[in-house]
Amino acid sequence: MSERRQIVPVLLALRSGTSALIARALEGTRYLDGAIEALHAAIAWPSTDARALASMVDARIDGVVVFGCFGGASGAGRLQIVAVERVERRAGVGAALVREALAALRADGARFALAELPDDALALVGAREFLESLGFVEESRVEDFYCDGIALSFMRRELGAA
Repeated sequence: MSERRQIVPVLLALRSGTSALIARALEGTRYLDGAIEALHAAIAWPSTDARALASMVDARIDGVVVFGCFGGASGAGRLQIVAVERVERRAGVGAALVREALAALRADGARFALAELPDDALALVGAREFLESLGFVEESRVEDFYCDGIALSFMRRELGAA
C-alpha cells in the first residue's frame, strides 16, 4: 500500500499530536518551551501572523511548521519552527512543509522570509544546513544571544513575485 502525504492546517484536533512531535524533536534543548508556545498560539489564534501546517501520512503526523508574517512589517515573513520526526528526516518532509509555508507567505505579500535560528549545532543538528539547502543565507547574527557561545542567526530567503 502506497503512503499518501498531505500538508494540512494544524487545527485544535491536531494540537496534541503536533505538540508531542515538537517535544520529541526538541527534547532536552532550551528551545522546547518557546516552540510549544509558538505552536499553541498559532493553533489558538491562526492568522497571517502565526499559523501552522502539519505533514501527515494517513493519520500519522510526521512534521510540523509554524510560520507567519511579522506584524507591522510590510512584506516580511518568518519561519518559527520546523520539526520532523527523526525517522523521517532527510526524506523531504521538512522541505515540503517549508515550501508550503513559503508559498503561503508569498501569497500574503511577503517579499522575504526570515528564520531566527539558534546557532546551536549540538542541540539542532543539521538545522543550518537544512535552511541553506532551501536557499536561506545568513543575513546577520547576535553573538552569545542564548548563552555564551550560542548565537542567534538570522537566515533570510527572498521569495520573489507571487
